[in-house]
Amino acid sequence: MRRSTRIGGIVAGVAAAAVAMVWLLKDRILGPETTPVTPEEAPRFRVVRTSKSGATAVDDLSEVKGIGPVYKARLVEGGITTFAALAAAPAERIAEIAEVGEETAADWAKQASALAG
Repeated sequence: MRRSTRIGGIVAGVAAAAVAMVWLLKDRILGPETTPVTPEEAPRFRVVRTSKSGATAVDDLSEVKGIGPVYKARLVEGGITTFAALAAAPAERIAEIAEVGEETAADWAKQASALAG
């Protein structure tokens, strides 16, 4: 009785492994599934507005001491992409966008004005 149970478990395990391998490799075996997409269902992309010359002015805000990747992303998302924009923005707005204190925001604006030169 025990032997048949053990053999049954082994067979079930091997079968499950085979099914899992086929499922994992189904795209390579059958090719990827594609479904037709109507224009209404097509993915929508965010359009970035550029200047008349076609180039967007962007400075590396992480050159300001205290701005790392997270704060840089928050500032860019808030519309501040250049040192000049950072220097011109009020400390309250910078603090609100980056979620930092106003003293830190004022320090960033001061550093940015020096970098904007």
